Amino acid sequence: MRNYHLPILLGLTTTVAVYAPLPVQAEPKTYQEVSGIESIRFESEGLAILESLGLSLASVEGTAEPAPGFPYAWNLIPPSSDPNIKGTTFTFSYDDETGVYIPISGTEEFSGRIAFNVDTNKLAFSPQIEFKDFSISFNQNFDFFVETPGLRLFDIESSGLPTIDLENQTWSLGDINLIVSQEFSDYLVNAGASQSIAGLKLLEAQGERDFIEADSKTVNEPGSVLAILAAASAALAVGKCHRSAS
Repeated sequence: MRNYHLPILLGLTTTVAVYAPLPVQAEPKTYQEVSGIESIRFESEGLAILESLGLSLASVEGTAEPAPGFPYAWNLIPPSSDPNIKGTTFTFSYDDETGVYIPISGTEEFSGRIAFNVDTNKLAFSPQIEFKDFSISFNQNFDFFVETPGLRLFDIESSGLPTIDLENQTWSLGDINLIVSQEFSDYLVNAGASQSIAGLKLLEAQGERDFIEADSKTVNEPGSVLAILAAASAALAVGKCHRSAS
């Protein structure tokens, strides 16, 4: 499976575009996402491979108006002050002078649903399975991925940075690929799938977000931000080494 050390999401999902080191004089601010949509479309070749394994697309529940060229879109669930109510918690750091974008913490939460009809002669599932309550997270290596409760579905690949508009407090990013994760592939193989599909491109996506400057109570202390930036620098350096060795 190919390794992508080019930065960001979304991600939905597989690496974040990070430029480092950050100049000493730069003073990035932390922002919190508050609304937005994720537009998606399925790859016909990917769907054909899924169908050969026993899964055929039954329906997609969209919850937003998609961007042109996309048949479906999901709404970003806004942040919630009630810990018992699911909400987006994703924050990022951005410096307008340098163009440095760094994910800081949290997850993006989406409403929406995907259902598949199951060929029960090929897979040990019920006649129909569905996935919903999607979350986009990232790990310490700034790899983004899409999860549904209990299962990592897709890894996110993008070779670009979000286009950030501070005046209107929006960002957008296209050319996002959603790739079947090793975990999702194993989930299917354990149910009887005849082959692994880890690394299969199944969807393309485009993200659009609205954000606000984060409340000072939720902003990481300067030391924490610097630690994250140092980790980003290290991840970028490792990516360069890997590319040089290949």
